[in-house]
Order: sequence, then C-alpha cells, then structure tokens
Amino acid sequence: MEWHPDDFPFIKKLTPEYEKTIRQIPFLNIDSLLIPSPYILDKAIDVDYDHSYVWEEKGEILGYLLVYATPDQKKFQIYRQVTSPFGRGKGIGSAFVLYLANTVDPDSHIYLYVWDKLISSVDFFTSRGFRIEDLIVYRKMKFHLMSVTAQTIRERGLAPRKKDVPAVEELSKVRHDAKKSVKVLFDMVSMLSLDNFNKVTEDINRETTALFNTLNMYSDRISTSRKVSLKELITERVIPYLEAADSSCEIRLVLKSKAPPVSGSYLSYSRALINIVSNALDAIKAAGRPGVIRFTLGQEEDRVVLSVEDNGIGIPEEKLKKGPDEVPLFVGHTTKGEQTGEGIGTKQIYAAFGPPHIAVKSKVNEWTRWTISLPVITDRDTALLADLGSKYFRFIKSTHRIPLTKESSRRDISIFIWQLRQMEIFSYDLVYHFSRYNNVRDIFQNVMLYRFDGKSFEDLKAELKKYRIEHDVIRSWLLGVTKRISRNESYLQENISFHEYKGILFESYSQAIDRTMIFTLDPYSGEFLVSDRKLAEHLDFVPYLSRDKDELLRGEFMGDVKHDDSPIYLGVWSVKNREDLQQKLKLIQRGAEQLLQMGLDKEKRLAFYNTTFNTGEWEIDTLKTPTLAQMAAFKDDELDQLVRPADNEMGGFVLAT
Repeated sequence: MEWHPDDFPFIKKLTPEYEKTIRQIPFLNIDSLLIPSPYILDKAIDVDYDHSYVWEEKGEILGYLLVYATPDQKKFQIYRQVTSPFGRGKGIGSAFVLYLANTVDPDSHIYLYVWDKLISSVDFFTSRGFRIEDLIVYRKMKFHLMSVTAQTIRERGLAPRKKDVPAVEELSKVRHDAKKSVKVLFDMVSMLSLDNFNKVTEDINRETTALFNTLNMYSDRISTSRKVSLKELITERVIPYLEAADSSCEIRLVLKSKAPPVSGSYLSYSRALINIVSNALDAIKAAGRPGVIRFTLGQEEDRVVLSVEDNGIGIPEEKLKKGPDEVPLFVGHTTKGEQTGEGIGTKQIYAAFGPPHIAVKSKVNEWTRWTISLPVITDRDTALLADLGSKYFRFIKSTHRIPLTKESSRRDISIFIWQLRQMEIFSYDLVYHFSRYNNVRDIFQNVMLYRFDGKSFEDLKAELKKYRIEHDVIRSWLLGVTKRISRNESYLQENISFHEYKGILFESYSQAIDRTMIFTLDPYSGEFLVSDRKLAEHLDFVPYLSRDKDELLRGEFMGDVKHDDSPIYLGVWSVKNREDLQQKLKLIQRGAEQLLQMGLDKEKRLAFYNTTFNTGEWEIDTLKTPTLAQMAAFKDDELDQLVRPADNEMGGFVLAT
C-alpha cells in the first residue's frame, strides 16, 4: 500500500502541550513494560518532536508515539508507542510506524526495546520488518533490541485490512487477542514487587480495561444491541476524558435514582457521549468563562433519562429548529461559533441514540442541555431481543454467501428457496415491533418498494429512520435481513425458471403455520406476491404484477397449502353485470388451474371471497366450496351453479380489502 500523509488525518506532531494532556490520561501512561532509559544504546539521542506523534480523533487522544533521535537524524528510537484501550483495532500502531518511516531518510535505522514477555509486541514489530539484534537484562527483566531500516518498512507498507469479515470468523482473532491479554496480565502479576507494586497495578488495570474493550467491541459486532450501563459509561469513560482534556472544568454528577441498563451499542454510546462533552468543552472555551458540565441521570417511569448541560456559548434558536428528517438544523454543521467544521460529531450522536430519543435545548450565551431518553431494558425485553437477535445472526451467518451454481440440483435450489422464505417470515416479526407507534402497513410498503421497485437501500434506510421504535436494533435487523432477502430474490429471478419452480416458491410460504397469509395472483402467468395479512392488503401488490387489478385475483390461506384440511380462498375486486360475473368466474377458474400446477392437492377446497364492489344483480355464491379439481374442470355453463342473486342492500358497497 503506497503511503500518503493525507491517509492519516488523525496523526499530528507531539507537542509539550499534548504531553501534558497525555500525562493526565491513565490509559496512556504505560512505563513498566518499557526499557526504563532511552540512553542505553546511544547517549547522544534526545526527544525528537518532529518525528513524535499523537493520534487525535474527534478531540480524543487515542494513542501516541514518542521518538528519540541522534543529532545526525540517522538513528531513531521508538521509546514509547501507546494505544488507548478505546483505540484498539484502528491500526494506530501500524500507522505510526509507517508514518515515521516515510518522514525520515530511507537509510535511517529505527529501533526499540521490547520486554521479552510481550510476545504480541515482538510479533507485531517482526511483521513490520524489525529483527531482533540483541538481548539485555535490566532489573531482572529481559528486553529484546529490535531494529529495521526505514526503507524496509516503506516497502512493506500497511497490510490491507479485511472488510466485512463475518463475525464468526472474527471470533478467532478476538479469542487470540484475549489470550494474549490474559498472558500479559499473568506476567504482570508475576513481576509484582515492593518497588513497583503501584505502577504495575496501574498497568494491570489498564490491560484489564483493554481486554474488556476488546470483548465489548466483539460483543457490539455480533449483537448490535445489548445491555449498557450509562452510569458506568459516564464514570469510567466520559469523566476521565473530561479530566484529561480540561482539568479546570468543574464536573457535577447527579444520580437521581437507580438507573437500570438500556439497550444499545457500548462503543456507539461511548463515542456519542464523548462527542457531546467535546462540543461542550469547545462551547465553554468560546464563552471564555470557567467551565461547568453537569450530568443528571435517573429513571423516569419506564425510561432512563440522561441530561448533559454545559455553560458554554449555546446554540442559536433558529438552529434548534427541526428539519423534515426530525433532526435539528445544527446537526451536521459546526456548533462552535465562528469556527469551521463539518459537525460530524453531532451526526454520530443522532445515529447512536436515534432522533426520537434526543432533545436539545439551549439559551445563547448561557447554556446548552442535551437530554437522552432511552427505554429501560426489562427481563422480557432481554429475552425478546435475545431470541430475535439469535435468529437474525443465524440467518445472516448461514446466508453469508449464495451456495448455488449453474450445476446445483433441484433439491439444493428448493432448500435455498425455503431458507429465503424463512427469512422473509422472520422479517414480518421485525416489522410487527414497529406497531406500537406506527402503521406497520406503511413500513411494509417501504420494504416492498425496495424489494420490487428498485428503491435504493439508502432510501429505505432513510425512510425507516423516521419511524419510532423502542429498540433501535430491531430497525437495524430489519434492514439487514431485508437486504439479504432482496439479494437472494434477485439471484433467483436471474438464474432459475419461475414456471419450473413456482410451486416451491408458493408452497414455501406454508412455513408461516400460525399466520393468515394473503396473496395476489396473476391467473395468466401464475406470478404472485404473498404477505402476512397484518402487514398488507391485496391492492398493495397490484403495482408489482403488471396487470390491472380486475385481471388479478385476491387469495388467502392459512397453514400448509398442500393439506386439504382448510380451504384456500380466491376472489375478485369487482363485478359490473352478469356477463362480467361470468368472466370473473373464468378468471377464478384460471387461478385454480395455476394452483394445481403449483402442486396443491386436487381435493383441496376452494372458498370464495365476497366481491369488493358489485353493481350487478348476481354475485358469486360464497357458500359454495368446490375442490380445486372441480373448479378447474367446470364447463362454462356449469359455472352458473356458483352464482346466486345479489344482496341488493349491499349492492355497490365497498368492503375494506
């Protein structure tokens, strides 16, 4: 990978001011595992601020590299390379080494000492071209001297990072990293002595935090949503950040009542709260007065409410107004007075918590208050989310790739179709969970627009963000499974014959055993669309079947369509007169033929819907229930037995369907 400084926007030169800040951040103060003196190999070296760096991301220092250099700038010692536990997995260490190698002469020597117990660090530097040159003993600890030329590092570059690695594959890496952390912790405990007890204890706490963060990152990766304690996030993550960033700022924490866990992403919520207080510090600095940030946390009925208030310059009233997306106008734009910025932090805050859960109030030149209101996660919620989550990840894992080829057997294709239908039925459950605050038919129509009408995934994502739901993770799951359904449907449309597999495609909906399923059927081509009755009406499918509704049939079934213990329903939308009624019965007859071609039992009974709009004197007799075979075999004059005089009192009445 070719190096370019613009590829590392978060790397900045280390300054004495940065050093002062770093000393106040516990997770960035690591001494016990490094060679105690930088002057062991060359006493002429000194701190080189031009080649020492920090990684500052959104106002937070996540790592730093302290380098010593000889006066001739030919030898560079990496004295400290530290990554915060909250920066693990970003490639910060690799970026520092590559950045350094590309800012010094290619024939320069870069070296460092590594404690021999830190096998992971030895492996890290070995993979970047460093070689072990010597071994020294200092205070009963052995240190490897490792060195490399800058040119060697340049040639190796950054290893390409894998994208979209399945969670199940990532688990092996997490297990490996966790084992390394446990090994380091074991070695730290072994080196405890009276002389170093306090310092090593601090490093044990730091490495323990790193281990927990590694596990939290993976937990977020596989679960998307889980129990998160806002109290712990504030006390263990946010307040230490504030103390390091501005020790003069007064911090007030008010716990009004016990705050139970909420459902969400540990890392996303953590980053969002850091963004809120980072903006608060900027606003306080702009106001030019002693800073006060107040956290108030408590439970109000069935919600956990957190407010973060600062005494900064505030946000103008016109910027607090909400746009069409129900998000204030300042989101996505800087809130730092005359300063420039893109407002990326505010976007992340709203993405993490969701617009319905955030309220922002402010008074210019006095204060700003963010209020986050999240539902309490109960045992019932936990069980529900665990069940939905396990199903979701099982589907996503098992359908990571399409297992079919041009040589696949009918059996393999049938299994693929039935699995696709399982995902679709599961998606109904996810849509149901929007019903408390929304009309689920509106949501399902958006899903259909994406699946059948070419609506982009980004458009679907934007639409679903507008609908309120207690647990935002369900929205994410619905998006994920719908995208996978659409991919698999597209594959089938492009690679199999509909007429050859239409029976399996229809019968696969029988898996929805406890649901009433409705469908709209093209009696000429056999094409159809199906859904749970709670989510759609027959008319919702008409735009996707390329015929006028009076050329289509309405249908309904429950349970296994191949069993003959319950009828399957067919019907039409309108009947104008006796002649039109005869044509509509022939249309239903065609529908029965299609169902038989799909493999339904010829003895299965056919029941008739009431016609939605009837202006004639005759109607279909809904009390008659011929078998599918009988219906398909009726001659034109035999269709008359399915007709009865219309109920004039209902003539022209439109039924909801």
